[in-house]
Order: sequence, then structure tokens, then C-alpha cells
Amino acid sequence: MTDRFRGLRSVLADYLVVRNTALALLVALPMSVHAIGLLPELTLRVPNVNDDAEHLLFVQGASDALARGENVVDFWVPEMDEGFPEFLYYQNLPHLAVVALHRALLGTIDLTTVFNLVRYLLLVLFPITVFWSMRGMDFDPVAAAVGAAASSLIATNYLYGFDYESYLWRGFGLYTQIWAMHLSFITLACLWRLLKYGSGLRRTVVVLSVLAVSHLLYAYMMVVSAAVILVWGVNRSNVRARIGHLAAAGVLALTITTWMWLPYVLERAFLNASPYLLQEKYASYGAGTILGWLFTGELTDHGRLPVLAALLAIGVAGAVVRRAPSALFALALFAIWLVLYFGRATLGPLAMLLPLQETLLFHRFIGGVHIAAIMLMGVGGAAIFGLLRTRTSLPRTGLAVAAIAIALAPALKDRYTFEETNGIWMRQTQAAIDADAEMRSLVAALRELPAGRVYAGLRSNWGERLDFAIPFRSVHAYQYLVTERFRMLAPPFGGASLNSDLQFDFNDQSEAQYDLYNVRYVIAPRDVSFPSFMRVLQTTARYTLYAAPSSGHAEFVALTGRESVTTQAKLFPRNRAFVNGSGPGERAYLRWNYPAPVDSVVSGPVAGCANGGELHYERIQPSRFDFLTSCPGAATLVIKETFHPNWRATVDGNPAETFMVSPSYVGLSVPPGDHFVTVQYRSTPLKTPLLIVGAVLLIAVVAARRDLPTLVRARVASVDRWVRHRARR
Repeated sequence: MTDRFRGLRSVLADYLVVRNTALALLVALPMSVHAIGLLPELTLRVPNVNDDAEHLLFVQGASDALARGENVVDFWVPEMDEGFPEFLYYQNLPHLAVVALHRALLGTIDLTTVFNLVRYLLLVLFPITVFWSMRGMDFDPVAAAVGAAASSLIATNYLYGFDYESYLWRGFGLYTQIWAMHLSFITLACLWRLLKYGSGLRRTVVVLSVLAVSHLLYAYMMVVSAAVILVWGVNRSNVRARIGHLAAAGVLALTITTWMWLPYVLERAFLNASPYLLQEKYASYGAGTILGWLFTGELTDHGRLPVLAALLAIGVAGAVVRRAPSALFALALFAIWLVLYFGRATLGPLAMLLPLQETLLFHRFIGGVHIAAIMLMGVGGAAIFGLLRTRTSLPRTGLAVAAIAIALAPALKDRYTFEETNGIWMRQTQAAIDADAEMRSLVAALRELPAGRVYAGLRSNWGERLDFAIPFRSVHAYQYLVTERFRMLAPPFGGASLNSDLQFDFNDQSEAQYDLYNVRYVIAPRDVSFPSFMRVLQTTARYTLYAAPSSGHAEFVALTGRESVTTQAKLFPRNRAFVNGSGPGERAYLRWNYPAPVDSVVSGPVAGCANGGELHYERIQPSRFDFLTSCPGAATLVIKETFHPNWRATVDGNPAETFMVSPSYVGLSVPPGDHFVTVQYRSTPLKTPLLIVGAVLLIAVVAARRDLPTLVRARVASVDRWVRHRARR
């Protein structure tokens, strides 16, 4: 009997070794394809055409801020949209991680390569995160392996989901969402184990905190998903424990990340809500369209055989038939996120029940759909294994793995082709930019000129022609110059500042508008005509570099009045009318009290400087401006940088109040005479203290003893016994 038992154990062990090896190879297959296909993302230094240009700029800005001794979680980014404190509002741990890694490597690898390396590794290693997380959620090894293998093969028509169209150079460059992909799966696994087994509180708090400062929207999505886990399997005996565990994790994570979300909430009025945002991003696409995509495979298999959609369908059926708790949870989660992804038109008044619904971009909820879909694809793979009865049969196990690998072949080929084309386009773009010696000469000339904004056209005009003669839509000069760290008037990337959408109206034939934005230099095709006030600095075979007249980065202005305005929706059209009206040419601005409790006219006109005033000296730094000004009377000085309450001004060393003037610039009152004026961005006062509190609490959570809850209960019981003993005496 013992020998027979040992024989069975040996056979089972051999089977598990073979099965696990086969599953490991299945997971490694797409990782290997991506490791090769994505190499250009690591090895090529090409200016980005998407959000990664902005993300790299944030990384470089944080590194520079650290070198200057500024606050790396709240500094001024001057290159775009007349400047903005991006990290005050935007999730920044993914960027700071790159800076920290660069410092840890002692600068042996340049910052851009470190950024690309982090992106590359996160994309290649994503299946491992999926496998670990699904195993943590009690999916069997087969389901976890198949889900992991399928996770990086999703393809959509650029819908902002987990498909790599969202991340690559030829895609959207959603760098922080790469982090969110990993962290969302890890968060679900931690929440599952915390609420089901009562274990892993510290780990859950850490992961939730990291997710919250890496991607706020996905942290929001995980809160909704946590509610699903909370009610999944709840009963009278465990409801209090589940609520207690979730509340403890939530409160701790919320407290740790207060430095990120509280300043955002308090100062969100100065974060632009663009009126030009596509309606479908705000409202999503509706049930009819999305269900059509689901049943035709467009949510998972755009432009190819719907192999992942088939796995998903099998997974849905398998979850219903087998009724495994993990599979049923994945099905419930899929249904919930699918309905939320339908958006406002379908949900109607129900959408109003979601917290912070007015700021939600419902089209991004495709991420929740893809998370649950990946789990169900794994369930589908496990169902195929079950149908082939592979439990102890090595040949059938091999057949099942081979069948799934063959089924995934069209998806693997599609992804490799997509990534190969991505690499080809990157090489062609780099070759075209490297071959353009004329543009390089103009960039070199710009670096030697006094500071001022640069203009290289817009999407709506000749800016589209400055494309380095690349035969497909790729990098334009207005994008290239951002990567070269010039202050630009250009089409917005993120459009975070209140000035950003006004740039679409820039009139390059108007002298007043050049002065309004302090646009001092223009790079344009040679055949574009400009008014006589533009001065030619340099001409090449293809381009002309112009100098535009400007009064400088600051000027004295008159005020046509002072008004209170309550919302951005009311502020934007007024500022747009100012930009396109006579105000800039007449140097007649409007002072704003914003945000105000009521709309009202506060006061009337204030005269400007009688002789126009003079700017004898200016020094422009990333987050500080110094001016030597002169005006015979008291007047308003406007600094042509986006207003924010964190600007601090001094006149001859004495503090001076700053205020908003149209369009959304920094204004201050300067007394008569000659004065030295300094305007400097200072971090939100709350930011650093809250960061310190969060860091201390995080360290305390990590360092806490594993048996802390047991010790606390023991102490409580000991005190209770002592009280009872004293009472009996």
C-alpha cells in the first residue's frame, strides 16, 4: 500500500512538473515576443508624438528641481501652456521612481534611457504580475497562466485600454497607466486576501497607497472593485470583520496619500477642464456601441481573428457552469465595469450616484473591463483544460497547452507586427530628424538668444507642414521643440493650465498676440508670409527663423475693471473674448477674483503707466522671474505666466500680493519709481508636512510586527482580566 502510494505521488509530481513547465512556457511566449518587438522603445532616442513627451518632460523637470533644491512633488513646469505646477495635481510616483533610479545608478545611464527602461520592463513583465495576482485570488495555476499569456495580447482601435496601443510610441504614451495596470491587479489580489482571509493588511495598505499616487483614476476604480469584493461571499459571521479590514486599509491608505489628493481637492479650480474635450471621453460610447464591440471582438481583438474574445466567451460559460468563487467574482466584476463603461447616456441619473462623477472620464473605464476580461480569459483556458481531462494525463496536458498556444498565434503575430511597425516608424522618424541639419542649426541659434517663447505653428495651420518630410504622421517641429526644453506656444499635450485652450486661437499675423504670450521667436516654412513687424534672424533652404516684437515677460498694463467669477465655464469665454479682442493691443486687462462665491463686478477701471513703463532687466528661470521695472506712477505689472495662488512676489524685498488678470496671468501692484520685482513659485504649504506625515505612517505600517493584531487582542484580554480581578477584590 505504501509503495503504491509512493508511486502515485511520484506520478503526480512528474505530472505537476511537466504541467507547470508547460504553463511557464505559455506565459513566457508572449513575454519573449514583446521583449523583441519592444526593443526600439528602449534603444531608440526619438522625440515622442504622444503623452510620453509630456511624461519625459515631467521626469526631467523633477530631476532638475531636485538638483536646484526645490520640492520635487510640487514644482513649476514652464515649457508648455504658459507654465503649470503639474505635480500639484498629477500622479507623480512613476516619474519620481525614474528620477530615484537614475540617482541610484549614479548617473551611469542617462535619464531618458532610464525612463525608457522602466517603460520597457513594465510592458514586458506584465504577464508575471497577472499570474501572481490571479493566483493570489485563488484562481488555479492553469487559469492564472492562460490569463497571464493573454493579458498583453489585447488589441483595440485605440480605446485607451490595456492594449499596448495605449503605451507605445505610435500610440498614446500613457506612461502612468502602465503602472496602474500592474498595481490594479496587485491591489485586487491584496484586497481579496484581506477580505476573504483577513491577512495582508500591511501589504494592502502599501499597494493602495502606491496606486493612489501613481494613477488617481485607477485608484478610484479599485475602490469600486473593493466594494464588489466586500459583498462577495459576505455573511452574518464575517460582515463586521470584512468591513473593519477594508475600513482600516482604506483609512490608512487615504491618510498616507493625503499629500497627493488634499491639495488637489483644495486647488482644483486652477486645473483646466477643457471645453474642447471630446464628448465620448467624458460620457463614453453607450451600451449599443460597446456591446457591438464586445460581440464582434473589437474590445479585445481589433483587426484580427477574435481569439481572445473566444477565450472570454468560454470563460463566461465556464464561470457559470463550474461556479468557482474566483471565476464568478471575475464575471460579476466584468458585468459591473461593462455597465459603467456604457457611460452617462446609458446610465442616465444613475451616473450621478458615483462619487466625483462630474470629473470622471467614463471612457477610461475600459480598464476595468479589461482587468475582469483577462481573468475570464484565464477561466476559459482552464475550461479547455478541463474539457480535455488533463488532470493526470501528460499527453492531454501537452495537447491543451499546444491548443491554447496555437489559438493565441494570431494575437501573437498581430502584436509583433504592430510593434515591428512601431519600430520601423521610430527609425524612420529618427533618421529624418537626424538628417535635418537646418533644424538643428536653428535650435542651436535659439539657445544663444535671450529667453522667450517659441512658436512653430499649430495643427490648424502651417505647423502641420513642419514634419521633417516624414511620409506618415509623426513628429512635428512644435513637438520636437518641446522635447528640446524650449518654452513653447504650441498645441497642448495635457492642457492642464487655464491658458492652454486659448492657444488654439493664436493669431500669428497679430503683433499684439506675440506680445501677449511673449512669443519672441518663430520657426516657419520659408514660403509662409508674415507681417512687416517680424524680423528675419536666419534663413535656410527650408525654414526661416523670425524674431517677434515683445515688451518682455512682464509689462505694465491698465485694468478695465475687477470682476468676480464663480466657474471655469464662465471664465473661459470671457478670457477667450479678451485674447481675440482689442485688450492685448491696448494693454487693457481685466482683474479676476476666481473662484468667487458669486458673480459680480467688484470695481471699475485702473489706469496704466502713463508712459507705458519700462523693463530695464529681466531674468527668466524655470520657477522664478526677476525684473527691474520703472513707472512714474503706481500701476499693475503683469507677468506672462499662468496664474496660481502659489506664486509669491516681492517688490524690493517686501511681500506683494499676486492676483489673476486676463487671460490667466500673474498680476501685482507696483508703486511709483524704479523697483526690483521677484516672482517665484512656492510649493503648496500643506504639501511637505502632509508628505512627511504620510511617509512616517507608511514606515510605521511597513515596520509593524506581523503579530500586532494578536498582541493587541492579547493586551486587551489581559487588561480585561485585570479589571475583573480588581472588581472581585
